[in-house]
Amino acid sequence: MFAANLPACSQTRTFIRLGIGGLIIGSLQAINIWDYPTYLVIGMLAILYVSAQRNGGLFKLQTWSRAILSWLLLFAVAWLTFYPFTSNFGAGFTSIALWDGSQTHLSNYLIIYGLFLFFIIGYLIYEFRRWAKTWTDEQLRQWEPLAIPLLLAVVLYLILIVLLALMGYWIAPVVLTLTIIAGLLGLRPGLDAAGRVTLILIASALGITLFVEFFIVEGTIGRMNTVFKFYMQVWLLLSVASGAAAVTVWQAVKSKPTLKHAWAIGLGLLVFAALLYPILATKAKWEIRMSKDAPRTLDGMAFMPYVSYGDINGSQISLANDYEAIRWMQENIEGSPVIAEGYSDNYYRTISNRVAMYTGLTDIIGWSGHQRQQRAVLPGSLIDRRIQDVHRLYNTPNPAEAQQILDTYDVQYVYVGDLENVYYAPEGIQKFRQMVEIGLLDEVYRNDGVVIYSVR
Repeated sequence: MFAANLPACSQTRTFIRLGIGGLIIGSLQAINIWDYPTYLVIGMLAILYVSAQRNGGLFKLQTWSRAILSWLLLFAVAWLTFYPFTSNFGAGFTSIALWDGSQTHLSNYLIIYGLFLFFIIGYLIYEFRRWAKTWTDEQLRQWEPLAIPLLLAVVLYLILIVLLALMGYWIAPVVLTLTIIAGLLGLRPGLDAAGRVTLILIASALGITLFVEFFIVEGTIGRMNTVFKFYMQVWLLLSVASGAAAVTVWQAVKSKPTLKHAWAIGLGLLVFAALLYPILATKAKWEIRMSKDAPRTLDGMAFMPYVSYGDINGSQISLANDYEAIRWMQENIEGSPVIAEGYSDNYYRTISNRVAMYTGLTDIIGWSGHQRQQRAVLPGSLIDRRIQDVHRLYNTPNPAEAQQILDTYDVQYVYVGDLENVYYAPEGIQKFRQMVEIGLLDEVYRNDGVVIYSVR
């Protein structure tokens, strides 16, 4: 908008637009790097479209030469403006690999994208009919020499999608077909800008969902993060495209009573089905609560007084004492001091980081799985050392050794609760009392199961 209002020449406007676009796309490297390649490609497609409009068509040398120069400028701005960040950022997962595990079943795909596909398929039918009305007998006769090659191409394509389905790529026949149709319709000459942009977004979004069936970002948890991150992008792209498609299709069918009612009923059923999710999903969640006696509330700690946590050696660790102690910390500890609490890596997202989770204070070590994933460029020994130091801090009977660990990590509070008493040697826990007596620690809080010490 800023560039459009400048009185300068169109070339200056173009440079400013590319600069702003490059800055916005480049910022995704810091905000969420998974979005960066997707929106960079969409930006490049937009540039190609504008270049084709200005230079008389897609298959012109000037179209591609100007598009390539604009791409280079867009990429240069995106890269240079955030180079200070990217040059100091350690990305652990940067390579793409083929995925040879299980693929998405069509039924699951329809659950996620069924409502969008309702709008998309209707819009593709509308655009095809609109295009077909422009065909003349002379234009159709020009395609006669290509009839056999086109028929052969269709046969080969049918063989391809059957093979993909037999190989377990269940969504490929549907998604690949819709992607190709959207792409071809979007590339046809004479299409208005709104229709072309809508079709490009549809083809891009569907193409991404097909891409993650074959490829993953290597090093993450199977294909979970790849699907999760890219599906969020698809959801946004299809939301925009489906909104435009819905309005267009409704304008086309509202004057035809039978079609209008059928479309409205289909939409109503799908919206109703989609709205069932928050109702049924919420019910499914509360049925697996750790305690049915805990209140239904937005307070994420409210369950703690009602439950015990099953952990090593079959022991049951009550969280009621932790609840009282953590509430005290929330109300009385100021700033962001480093804390020490016990560590266990035997479960995914174990409760051993409960103090850091509920106070927001810095811990010596978080959950190992995420630490290794998010700091993959660092030697794993650094994380191992921190875990070992936490175990030494609580297990050692030697106050001097414990004090050295506290100094190393600038720990200001030591938390000893029911969990720590189960995990660690009694003589190691008793040592903290000795450290109070010799003036290294102060006891600042105590209840029936928790003692909190501050470091002098």
